Amino acid sequence: MEYRQQLRQVLTKLERIVLEQRQAVAAGGGDPAVFREAVARLRVALDGIGRVGFVALAQAGEESAGVLERAGVRYRFKQAVAKEWMTIWGKVTVLRRLYQADAGGPSWVPLDGRCGMAARFLTPELERLVVYLGAQLVPAEVEASLAEVLPEPVSRTAIQHVLTAVGGCAEAQADEVEVAVQQAAPLSVDGDVLVTSWDGVTVPLREAAPKRGRPAERPGVEDTRQMPTAWKEAAVGLVASYQTTAEGPQLQDVRYEARMPEAKMVTLMGRLAGQTAAALARGQYRQRVLLADGQREIWRRASEQPVYRDFTQIVDFYHATEHLSQAAEQLFGKSTPRADAWYERWRHRLRHQPGGVAQLLRSLRYYRRRLRSDRTRHQAVSQELTYFVHNRARMDYAGYRARGLPIGSGPVEAACKTVVGHRLKRSGMRWTRVGGQHILNLRVHVQSKRWESFWNWYLQYTDQRSRYELAA
Repeated sequence: MEYRQQLRQVLTKLERIVLEQRQAVAAGGGDPAVFREAVARLRVALDGIGRVGFVALAQAGEESAGVLERAGVRYRFKQAVAKEWMTIWGKVTVLRRLYQADAGGPSWVPLDGRCGMAARFLTPELERLVVYLGAQLVPAEVEASLAEVLPEPVSRTAIQHVLTAVGGCAEAQADEVEVAVQQAAPLSVDGDVLVTSWDGVTVPLREAAPKRGRPAERPGVEDTRQMPTAWKEAAVGLVASYQTTAEGPQLQDVRYEARMPEAKMVTLMGRLAGQTAAALARGQYRQRVLLADGQREIWRRASEQPVYRDFTQIVDFYHATEHLSQAAEQLFGKSTPRADAWYERWRHRLRHQPGGVAQLLRSLRYYRRRLRSDRTRHQAVSQELTYFVHNRARMDYAGYRARGLPIGSGPVEAACKTVVGHRLKRSGMRWTRVGGQHILNLRVHVQSKRWESFWNWYLQYTDQRSRYELAA
């Protein structure tokens, strides 16, 4: 057969190259450059074997019948059609038999489906590498990185196409993905505390936004100019298991979720609730925590989820101290010694003393009464006071720490940077909501260490789809 002759040729060539390069290395006097050149020639030969072997394996699944039946329709062999596929050994050309129904319509190439290559240019092995890198790097960097390790470069256009296809598939089949990941890599049950948390991070959108900065100077003239970039808040959440120790709560396992800007974080909240319910169904968590900032809308929406009914609600300590700092500046002036001293005193009491928030409220009311002549500052302090009043039941930080509970959203704050910021907020970037979501759909699995589970699902999904997909 032809492939046997080709294999013999490339294997004979490999043997010749190895013998020649052995002699070159032996005569090179220990020169590292000679050895590197020998390895480079060996690699080229091995890539050649890989290409021949790949084509031989692919054509082993080819059909030979003249007529095939599919879904009750008879397809007749029309012609052999060559197609280029990109592999980890370089580009190959595969000759495939094309079939078509007598009545016309889309053609069918059985070999494409049997090799998992229907609607693909990159082989699944190379596609996985491209998507994994693309979840972390921009396409230009993926292209440059692959050019260093592959015999032929993958174009930026192909990289972008694959990222769109896989990220879009993850979005369209989100429920299936979640079931598969839960089955293959559920949250660890080694911890005794379950924590659900979320936060927001702004991202640059390719949408018009009112121009910021100095307004129009002419009286009666309205500045209607628009900026090409709108900064909107994306949402990042997590479900994590912790183990209480003498040194404090230790993170055991975590799953992330991230969504591009959407009203009231509807999708994020629903998916976090689903992941939380799945974790509770498997693990015996002694304590359960809902950790977020103090926005009333967030807690109202959380209360609508039955899964959080018996969770301890905690306002993230960092967000609480941000409001404490604002109150200090309004009471005593920005960056003044009195403001700094008041802030540090109440930050310590809020964190360590039982009933610290009640004492803080008394202090805020006491100093606010001295601001009656300054209506602006009085109003600002009142807003901060309202924040602490509404969240006082979620600010027993000394009690939470005594129970071994986390009080800070450090992991979700970090996730805002690692899941979203490091990929979507690089210099000059602007995103559509759909395009950004495609990338986030990939990054959450990489950052959650669930990449293998996700990719296995994707291969199974595309394999099943390939069995029914017709050519154009």
